[in-house]
Amino acid sequence: MQLRRRRRSLALALLIAGAGVYALVCAWNSDSGGRLIAAVGGLFALVLSGILLREELRPFRFTIGPDGITTREGRQDWAAIDRVVLDEPVPPSVSGPHLVLQPGDRIVLKLQDVRQPQSEIVAALHEHAGARFEDRIARRGPKPPFATVLRGYEPGRVDRLIRRAQDALLWGDAAERAEVRAALEEPDLLVVTRGYDPVEVEPHLRKLHARLAPER
Repeated sequence: MQLRRRRRSLALALLIAGAGVYALVCAWNSDSGGRLIAAVGGLFALVLSGILLREELRPFRFTIGPDGITTREGRQDWAAIDRVVLDEPVPPSVSGPHLVLQPGDRIVLKLQDVRQPQSEIVAALHEHAGARFEDRIARRGPKPPFATVLRGYEPGRVDRLIRRAQDALLWGDAAERAEVRAALEEPDLLVVTRGYDPVEVEPHLRKLHARLAPER
């Protein structure tokens, strides 16, 4: 499966470049005191558009096949890969799901950068990586559908605490589970103008606290 890059900033880069050229033309034809400001603004816009264009036009290659994963840096055979992990950053980050290769814990792909949907990438990894593939997003399960209300808990803190508890339940050792359980006993939550409904959040946190109790 060959992935195709999503060019999200190409139109924006061209628009900024056009604005920069326009500002420089105006500065060239102006005799007023704003000439210097227009020239500096035009140059800044051209530099910014150049940075965006370089990022958008850099070579991209990512293939998932029977022999391994191929990027623009070359192919990495399955025999050299211990695990391919599909994960997502800790809330409140919104950079989206990514693939991590182990050993090395190296992020090799952000799914928001490609056109193929996550479901197709997951299917290709199940087919070719087999037992090496771990879908941590699926293992955590769906996020709780908390309602948003006035005077609720700040969503980022709630999401981050729940993520810590889920990870401790799935992969944590006894010390990690005890640490997260202590955090759930007196959660550091912040009430904001619009946030998660406390009536829904607090019972969910109590359930996680109970599940993290040490086994007897």
